[in-house]
Amino acid sequence: MARVYSKSFQVSFVSLMIALTLIFELLNRALPLRVPWGMSIDFVALPIMITFFILGMGGSIVAAFGMFLMLCIAGYGNIIGAVMKTATTVSMVVTLGILSNGILRGPPQSTYKSIPKYSISAVASLLVRCGVAVVLNYYWALPLFFQMPVEKIIESFFFGSYFGFVSFVSTMNIVQGLVDLVGSWLIVFGVARRFLEVKRL
Repeated sequence: MARVYSKSFQVSFVSLMIALTLIFELLNRALPLRVPWGMSIDFVALPIMITFFILGMGGSIVAAFGMFLMLCIAGYGNIIGAVMKTATTVSMVVTLGILSNGILRGPPQSTYKSIPKYSISAVASLLVRCGVAVVLNYYWALPLFFQMPVEKIIESFFFGSYFGFVSFVSTMNIVQGLVDLVGSWLIVFGVARRFLEVKRL
């Protein structure tokens, strides 16, 4: 059974995680690893995933909304980058939350301490993330950023190959997703559990 935290702890923790997303975004702007329209490999969403393991899906979605606001203010891609980062992160959180509470029948704090259970769920969340990223990039982010039809963008940047477009977007999101999934798991279940007193199964 997972620990139930007080409301004051939850508010303080979520606020801290939102502040960390801003700090990581500022670091990312200083040392960017991104493509022009806002996709990046960074640690910005790491606090959202940490919140998921500590407070569950509800708390992490609230933190993700805070991240969205921070990225709108300070993010490289402004609204486009903020929407993409938030949508792809929330897609993983929701997938993990549904699998945890619906199929595996347990809170993330206890369910995902099991590496096999987490690995299977993480793969599922990556697939969902890639699907969300491909659809949003194709129908919204790329045309809005470049102000041209997506077919011309694919021809200019992906040699006219839809497979190249899907592969590139998916690869970026798999790498970013792994950073978020593996990094947060190691922090919560390897380090922070000593201080946050997450109970064992």
